[in-house]
Amino acid sequence: MDGIDTRLVYGFLDAGKTTYIKETIRDDMFYKRGKTLILCFEEGEEEYDAEVLADKNAVVVYYDGDFSGIDESSASNGGSYSGESENEITRFCSDAIEKYQPDRIYVEMNAMMLDLREQLPDCMRVTVAVTLIDWATMPVYFVNFKKMINQMVADSQQITFRGCPSKELLAPYSQAFRLMNQKASYLRQDPMGYHEKAFDMFLPFSLEDSEITITENNYLPLWLDALDHPEHYEGKVLHFTDPLELRRTGEDDPWSAGRVVMVCCMADLQFMAFRLVGDLTISDLGWITFDASAQIKADQYGQRKLVLKPDSIRPAQPLDNPILDGNKQ
Repeated sequence: MDGIDTRLVYGFLDAGKTTYIKETIRDDMFYKRGKTLILCFEEGEEEYDAEVLADKNAVVVYYDGDFSGIDESSASNGGSYSGESENEITRFCSDAIEKYQPDRIYVEMNAMMLDLREQLPDCMRVTVAVTLIDWATMPVYFVNFKKMINQMVADSQQITFRGCPSKELLAPYSQAFRLMNQKASYLRQDPMGYHEKAFDMFLPFSLEDSEITITENNYLPLWLDALDHPEHYEGKVLHFTDPLELRRTGEDDPWSAGRVVMVCCMADLQFMAFRLVGDLTISDLGWITFDASAQIKADQYGQRKLVLKPDSIRPAQPLDNPILDGNKQ
């Protein structure tokens, strides 16, 4: 069976993964067109109701880590599976798919199983991945399990902060999360269930100015905002007074200037830069300061991106600490 629509639901224990899947299945009409299989890799306090799932043409199978095949007697509405073989997770999924012949699959992920997604069989075509984060535990988890949070967020198209009383409480985490995944949608769900956009981008400079000075402290806010809103800067002159690293990146407009940023930890370093365009006289790679006119140019995929046309490029001394910490606000 090829190309089964698969939806991954990430989150730590008791983040609301089971509730999310139950509500999604309850509220859609997919059950009229086929069977839904839930592959559950983590059991919390919330449980699936066998009768409700049956009414929605759905079944859940639990993975418990000891290989014995699909066991009908160990779950009221599906079964459990366990394994100690090299590809136990792949076999678990494949056996469940063969047994239930689903048209759609939900995977209740386990954040502690870091390579779980890579072990899913090829026939499971991941179309959607979401991450749920419980506000009550997030501050502690953010400090102690940032690498796991980064992996979940990086894999997801949508991240929801559940039970967060106000958007202001999320503001200190805005930059760190947006660096983990710049393309994802971030939502806040308050205790009453109301949803809204989680982050309002704070800019430490005025967009009303025709010329903006960019220092080390406001480089990341500029870079992140320019991803979503390149039109904010079109036609403006940007003065980069603190050094940026100059690199070659391609044959067309081959030069880029930016900073290496630590997204989560030292294992997650990314070069976050702007392309330089125009007739450039550059003798060597290194560190530079410059003034530039900001323009919008379509990339190879047709997406509008902010690029910089330097008016002057000045060599600068290398920085003692060349890595920006994306976790700082």
